[in-house]
Amino acid sequence: MADIALQLHIEAAPHTVYAAISTTEGIHRWFTTTATAEQGVGGLYELSFPGVPEPWRLRVTEAEAGKRLVLAGENGPWTGTVQTYEVLDRPEGGVTLRFTHAGFPAVDDAYRDFTYGWATKFVQLKTYAETGEPAPFFTGASEGENS
Repeated sequence: MADIALQLHIEAAPHTVYAAISTTEGIHRWFTTTATAEQGVGGLYELSFPGVPEPWRLRVTEAEAGKRLVLAGENGPWTGTVQTYEVLDRPEGGVTLRFTHAGFPAVDDAYRDFTYGWATKFVQLKTYAETGEPAPFFTGASEGENS
């Protein structure tokens, strides 16, 4: 099994970063504008992307407001993978976001694409959390539309 592990420093409050990853509105502002996110353990996330025929579904398996969010992939290429977001206070201000997307079956082309993809999407997350200005990577991400 292969894991993606990334870390970035964000000059924002923990609750701002957590809301960006854990709420429908937050996800719309940095990732994809066609998403829903039910909060709390057992909640369902559905994320749509251009050219993808059905939303990718993830289930919340852990949620600690402002600190930790764990999502388990239920379909699509994320089936059987687990995303863990840890929001850690930094003594000098802001937070460190530690992200792990674990459980990929192999280091193959899809794994490499997702590694690059997460790195580029987190640039959008950082921009949004620090400025409050929406910067979604995918907009109108229904089937057949371009981002």
